[in-house]
Amino acid sequence: MGVRRAFVWASAGRYTVMLLNLAATLILARLLAPSEYGVAVLGGAIFAVAEALRAVGGGAYLIQKQELSADNIRACFTVSLGATLLVTVALLLLAHPLARFFAMPHLDRYLEVAALGYLTGPFVYPISALMGRNLAFGALAVIGVMTALVNAVVGVSLAMQGFGYMSFAWASTVSTAAGMLIYLYYWKDRSIFRPSFREWRSVLGFGIYDSATAVVSQIADALPYFIFGKLLSAEAVGLSQRAVTLCFVPERIILSGVGAVALPAFSQHTRAGNRLAPVYLRALELITAAQWPSLVLLFVLAQPITSLLLGAHWSGVVPLVHILAIALLFSFPLALHYATVVTVGAIRYMPLVMALQSIASIAILAAAARHGLYAAALSTLLIVPCNGLIALSIARHFVGFRWTDVVAATKKSLLASTLAAAGPVAIMLIYRSADQPAAAIVIALLTAAAGWYTGLRLTNHPLLGEMLRALKALRGSSTAARIVQLKARLFGT
Repeated sequence: MGVRRAFVWASAGRYTVMLLNLAATLILARLLAPSEYGVAVLGGAIFAVAEALRAVGGGAYLIQKQELSADNIRACFTVSLGATLLVTVALLLLAHPLARFFAMPHLDRYLEVAALGYLTGPFVYPISALMGRNLAFGALAVIGVMTALVNAVVGVSLAMQGFGYMSFAWASTVSTAAGMLIYLYYWKDRSIFRPSFREWRSVLGFGIYDSATAVVSQIADALPYFIFGKLLSAEAVGLSQRAVTLCFVPERIILSGVGAVALPAFSQHTRAGNRLAPVYLRALELITAAQWPSLVLLFVLAQPITSLLLGAHWSGVVPLVHILAIALLFSFPLALHYATVVTVGAIRYMPLVMALQSIASIAILAAAARHGLYAAALSTLLIVPCNGLIALSIARHFVGFRWTDVVAATKKSLLASTLAAAGPVAIMLIYRSADQPAAAIVIALLTAAAGWYTGLRLTNHPLLGEMLRALKALRGSSTAARIVQLKARLFGT
């Protein structure tokens, strides 16, 4: 019950954050041109790599460790603080050279301002990890929502005042500072910030591999934007990032909760002496039942969704969304990849595997990008399925299951996804000449929901039972009880 409740809170928090970010996107997309947005995307990609560098003292160590002592926690903070200071200095020194390399004169200003927010990390990540280890995802959800709200309000306000791409830099800095203060409010034990080197070998023993894995992963995620920024233009960077953002909506709404809960849940399951294979396959079954219908729906409604959320001047995003939505159907093993590898104690193998995997992917993408942004998008139809297959193969090696088990775990989801797609496809074909009016979009969404539910019922999919149990767990939580009490006080019901 604790894991289900944690998943519900993690998903609810990320869903709310997604809605806040979506609201900000609706406004910012109409205030900023794709080229302006491209500068912010490139700056954000650089900081994503910087975040991975300080994972050497990150939270995964605190979550997965069997027996956790005060010295472990303090050493983790100390290592993270040292890594953060070193990376911050490097970022400030490299700001001007990076701006010249990408021929974006104002990129250095973005990096210098965003570096202020980067400094808060060592005070946030130990608390976040300890709360995650205790499955305190209700509090984590509240913190995430408050931080996102500050980020959205500051970003939109500054954009309306003409700050352009710098709105993102200042919003990031202010929101991370606010997030740090909220974390400190929730976690009263300040002794975890006492510098200590007693367990530094233990932290680095795990953290070096974890950080190397994260660095390779983040570089792989950021390199497309670096490549587009160098070979194409800032506009190409902006268009590609908006397409990726839309296509990852299902993951951020549905699978982000999986990513947050998977490592603590898998670790807890393994510590109890249970086999991981049944839990892993069950997770795949639940993931595909939620992710696949969402991606199919995104493919069908790409044009009206892009027009509604971003505006007419972002029409170049539509063909990219069509391609990426298809490619991401094969990404379902990736949500569990990191948690599985850490749980089975195979983190030391990850940097090399990720490096080889990323080199191959980026080589394909870079070769395709020379022929334009559309060709680069088409290359994901090869890259994503290969990465998904590699993740499944690694999990199969360490966890132990058959390929036929994967087919059995996903066949029900395939039928539910097919039924979910039938209605929207018919509606969009009927209303194609009318440029998909709002009424048609609403009907398409309703028919998709009806088809999906019918598929789950016909196949007796376990997702239905999990949804009901999760709802019951949420209703039984202390936070939910307090909400009910507050409602009674306010409305007398």
